[in-house]
Parts: sequence; structure tokens; C-alpha cells
Amino acid sequence: MDATTLKPVATDAVLVVNGADVSDDGPLLVQFAAGDDVAFSELVRRYQQLAYVVACRVTLRDDLALDVVQEAFLRCLRHRSRFEIGRAFKPWLLQIVRHLAIDVLRSQGRIDASTAASGALDHVATTADPSSGTRHSELRTNVASVLATLPEKYRDLLIMREMEGLAAEAIAEQMHLDYGTTRWRLHEARRLFRVAWVARFGDEVNHEA
Repeated sequence: MDATTLKPVATDAVLVVNGADVSDDGPLLVQFAAGDDVAFSELVRRYQQLAYVVACRVTLRDDLALDVVQEAFLRCLRHRSRFEIGRAFKPWLLQIVRHLAIDVLRSQGRIDASTAASGALDHVATTADPSSGTRHSELRTNVASVLATLPEKYRDLLIMREMEGLAAEAIAEQMHLDYGTTRWRLHEARRLFRVAWVARFGDEVNHEA
């Protein structure tokens, strides 16, 4: 897959899947798992826009988002023999995208604790403008480094809520959880983030429950 096939879209775009009827993924996924490259190309066409929007909302950079999306699809291709028939493709792909995006942010480096603001996670969640400056980018990098230490089931929910801006109801639907469980896990994820942040940077991070 060539990076030029990935077309940037506005980061505030509605999360749609190129107009595809994703309920009809079943036969396509059987072909994909069997090694059909045409089926894989169709999955790229259906989901590259969605994957790009998610990656861009985490990284806030078009170039990094494109790299993340390309690597995510390549990983899907490399591991397609392990794909479980009957499993939904979108959650699998987006989980890979989120993990790669956090890894990319961590690779950007860290700053000293003295520059970390109280309420770092909330600040990152409410500042989604790629032009918001170096200080915000550094803070976002620090947030990513802490997120990476959390258990996966909490990390993914926190990324979806705070970096992608998804409502709890949407998260519950995507993760196949009931609403109450989702709210509880988000609360626990914020607590774990706060503990990990204090351990690393020594500054309290306040959150709204």
C-alpha cells in the first residue's frame, strides 16, 4: 500500500466510512483473511478516512497521522492470517491506530515536570488545534507517555474520550460495553492516569468525574 493512497481530510470531519455499508463487511473479511489483496484494498478504501481522522485527533499532525494510518494498515496486512472471522474490522483497525499514534507521540520526546500544567489531560482534551503551539505539543507528548503505561482497556477508553472527543455512549457502542461499565472504566482510567502522572511528574492532575 502506497502512502499516496491515503487522503487527508479535515480533523473535525464527521466519522464516516466513505459511504460504505460496513454491515456488509462479512464476505469481504473472509476474502481478506484468505489472502485476497483486492479485498484488502477495499477495506483500505472503506476505512482509511476514519483511521486518518482518529490518528489526526491524537497526534494533531497530518504527516504523523498519515504515517500512523499507513503502518496500521500494513500491520493488518501482515497479521491477516490471525484475523478471527466474525470479528468486526473497524474496532481492530482503530485499536491499532490508537496504539501507534500514542507510540508516535512518545517518540517525540518529553519535557521537564516544571512545564506540566495541572489538568494536563483536560487541557489536551479541550485543545484540538494543531496550531496551538510547541508547549501544547510537548504537553500532549507527556500525556501520551503516561497513557502508554495504563492497562489497554483503560488506555483505549481514555484516548477515545479525551483525545478523540467521543461521548461515553459512542464509546460504549464501539467497545461493545454497557453504558454503566463504560462510565465506571472512564472514571477508573482517569484515576489511574492521575496516579501515573503524579508518579512521573510530581504534579497533581485534576479531572472532572
